[in-house]
Amino acid sequence: MKRIRTAAKLERAMRCLLASALAALCLLVLAAPAYAVEMRQGWWLQIKGAACVQGPKVLLGDIALPQGDMPASLWKEMSVRPLWNAPDRAGHQTALSRERLQSLLRFHAEDLLGACAFPAQIIVQRGGSVVDGPEIEKRVVGFLTKHGPAFGGELEIKDMHAPDAIFLGSERDRLEIQASSPIRAGRINMLLEVKSSDGKVQRRYAASAFANVWKTVPCATRPMNRLEQVNLVNVQFKRKNLAYNENAWDGTGGPWRMVRSVGVDQVIRMTDLEPVPVIAKGDKINLVFEGENLRLNVKVEALADGGIGQSIQVRNLQSNRKILATVQDAATVVVR
Repeated sequence: MKRIRTAAKLERAMRCLLASALAALCLLVLAAPAYAVEMRQGWWLQIKGAACVQGPKVLLGDIALPQGDMPASLWKEMSVRPLWNAPDRAGHQTALSRERLQSLLRFHAEDLLGACAFPAQIIVQRGGSVVDGPEIEKRVVGFLTKHGPAFGGELEIKDMHAPDAIFLGSERDRLEIQASSPIRAGRINMLLEVKSSDGKVQRRYAASAFANVWKTVPCATRPMNRLEQVNLVNVQFKRKNLAYNENAWDGTGGPWRMVRSVGVDQVIRMTDLEPVPVIAKGDKINLVFEGENLRLNVKVEALADGGIGQSIQVRNLQSNRKILATVQDAATVVVR
C-alpha cells in the first residue's frame, strides 16, 4: 500500500514538471520574433530607421544595408532595384511602420522579404541627407574627447541620449554640437544644431552623455576631524571617479586645515579645506592704522581666525571698540 502511494506521488510530481516545461516553452514561442531573418548564402539586409532618396523612386540601396558576406558585385546590382514612389517634394518625409514597410516590400520585392531585418519604423525623406544614430553618437564622443584636457583625468563616456536620426535639408547644411552645461565629470547636456550654409540655426535637438573621469586624488587614511591641520602622512592617493567626487583636492597648496570631518577612504574635496589661519581667534595682535598723515599702533584681540589678506573683526583692548581690519602677517592687522 505504501509503495502505491509513493508511486502516485511520483506520478503527480512528474505531471507538474511536465506542465511547467510546457508553460515555459509556450512563453519562449510567444517571445520569439514574428519574423526571423533568413540568411542568403551568408548575407542578409538590415533596413534603416531613416533614409534619404534622391529620385522619384525609393531604391533598395536607399533603405537597406548589406550584412554578412555579400559580394560587392551582387549589392551593386541589387542596390539600384526600384521599390515604391518617393515623397513628391524635396524635404517632404514619409513615416512607415514595420507592418506597412513589410507590406510594401512584399509587393515590390517579395523574394527579399525573408532576408530583411526591420526596425520599428522607417522615415524616408526626399532629397538632403541624414545623420543616423551611430554617426550622431560618434560625433558626440568626438566632441567630448576633444575637450579631454578640461576633464583632468581618464575619460569614459556612457549612458548617451541622442536622437535616432537627424535629417539635413540639403548637402550644404551641417550639424554642429554645442555644450549647454559645463563640460566636466558627470552628466553633460548638449545641443545638436542643424545650420544652413549662411550659419542660421534651422533646428535644435537635445542630447546628453555621462562622463566618468578617473583620476588619482587624495583620500583620508584615517578619520580627519574639523579644524585638524592636514598632514600628508594621513593622506593616500587613490583612483576615483570625479563624476561622484566633484571639486576634489589635487594634493597641492596649503598649509590646510579641515572645514568639516572626513571619513576613512573618502575623497578630500576643496570644500573640505581652508587655509590654516596665521591669526587665530583670541590672539593678541597689533593693529596699525595708516592715514594720510597719521600712523597709529594699538593692541587688539582677534575675534575670528584669518589668513593673510583676509578681513577679520578685532577688538581694541583699551576702548573695547570693534574694528574690521586686514591681516598683514601673524602679528599685525591693518586699517587704511
